[in-house]
Amino acid sequence: MKGGFSSQGGYGGDYDVTVIGAGIIGSWIAREVSKFKVSIALLDKEPCPGFGVTKSGLSLMHAPDFCPPGTLKGRLCLNAPRRFKSLAHELGVKFREVDELWLALESSQIPNLEAAKKRGEEFGATGFQIIGPQKIRELEPNVTRKAVAALYVQGLGAVYPTEWSFALVENAVQNGARLHLNTSLLDIQRQPDGRYLVKTSRGLFRTRYLINAAGLFADEVATMVGDRTIQLILTKGTMAILDKSVSHLVRHMIYGTLSAKHSQVIAPTAHGNLILGLGYFTQPESKSDTRVDRGKLQEVIEMGKELVPSLSEDDIITSFAGIRSENNKTKKGDFYISHSEHAPGVIHAIIGSPGLTAAPAVADMVIGMLVDAGCQMEERPDFQRERRSWKRFSSSSGEEQEALIASNSKFGHITCRCEKVTEAEIVDATHRGAQTLDAVKHLTRAGMGRCQGGFCGPRVFQLLHKELNIPINQVTKKGDPSFVVAGPVGVPSPSDQGVMNSEKG
Repeated sequence: MKGGFSSQGGYGGDYDVTVIGAGIIGSWIAREVSKFKVSIALLDKEPCPGFGVTKSGLSLMHAPDFCPPGTLKGRLCLNAPRRFKSLAHELGVKFREVDELWLALESSQIPNLEAAKKRGEEFGATGFQIIGPQKIRELEPNVTRKAVAALYVQGLGAVYPTEWSFALVENAVQNGARLHLNTSLLDIQRQPDGRYLVKTSRGLFRTRYLINAAGLFADEVATMVGDRTIQLILTKGTMAILDKSVSHLVRHMIYGTLSAKHSQVIAPTAHGNLILGLGYFTQPESKSDTRVDRGKLQEVIEMGKELVPSLSEDDIITSFAGIRSENNKTKKGDFYISHSEHAPGVIHAIIGSPGLTAAPAVADMVIGMLVDAGCQMEERPDFQRERRSWKRFSSSSGEEQEALIASNSKFGHITCRCEKVTEAEIVDATHRGAQTLDAVKHLTRAGMGRCQGGFCGPRVFQLLHKELNIPINQVTKKGDPSFVVAGPVGVPSPSDQGVMNSEKG
């Protein structure tokens, strides 16, 4: 991603297409647009792609059975795992195949499973099967004995969305896109020539077409272009991550009771932990209210134990909260993907759950809408499909590890003991765009293990200070103003100063 940043004020440039928001939706759109002979800019207020709502979800693929009949999002979720799986190799990111079990804990819940199966099949999906207790036990020996039936759905998967957002953006930058992080949107004005002047905290941009993929802030972007009737309805859920030592307890995405007001799930993550959530949804106090309430966490734990009784809160290594959104423009919690009502050339991609699953198809739809709006989309014959490789020490064979150490001795320095992340990987991450502790954590997994950065945090801090060539009091956890060091500087060891905050949100 080196060379793709813009951190200066002044004039940011002229573009054919500008995407607002580098979450999983905006990142996927940017990567797909970069296949064509158009100039493209990607703007985000965060210091790293995928740092907004994208990093705060379950990270699971959904089948269309989760979507109400006739909805756009149901259609866009169709065949999504296949799209993710095929792209995972090109981008060098993780895709883990995981099937789903939606449990009925009493006979009165079986009609819910049958209805879900029917919904999925009406969208054209396959792989649904209603199974009984014996088959459930074969698939999941540790599941509750109360389960009388389950909807078994095959062909799904799990990913790590922040990792994917970064990879998609990096590949887009390889193909000419310009990335502008730490760039807050201030105003949008239409010019007499029909182009848009985009005012940001990092300068001015001019663009002919504008894609609003701003996530929780999509309503505010819409207001800037004159679409003042768009509103978001926000709810918050709580999630917990369990240590890898208990990953053997669950093999599938296991769902219990679900409704518009709550979710009950425990599942494997892409990288081997277990995740459980989301409990009964609450209304956040603001768009930045990701605090975890002790009572809600306990609620999630109890709901998880109802599905897998042997779960223990002692194995939880971290918890976090995520904010979900729906909009007032569509019914049944559907996505709102539409041309602006007042600003020609502006496309709103206002996406809620399951936005991660639908991201590839959302990008396809936006490409078609750009063509409809008049954008000349000629394919680039020199498009680079594969991202520059990223060596992962922990997943390499013994022979490969020896070769890596021979090529670079820093591969022999294990910085994160829990996840076996080497100094070489962390240095590479900083050079590729990880400029905060959290960015290093999400891209390399240093700090994701049982100790949550207790051992590796100070060393990662030192490497950021050294590799970015910045004062130690300018190293942040997740961008301004989350500075790690407080007080006077000048002593050699940053581990003696400040407070290391290793929690996830």
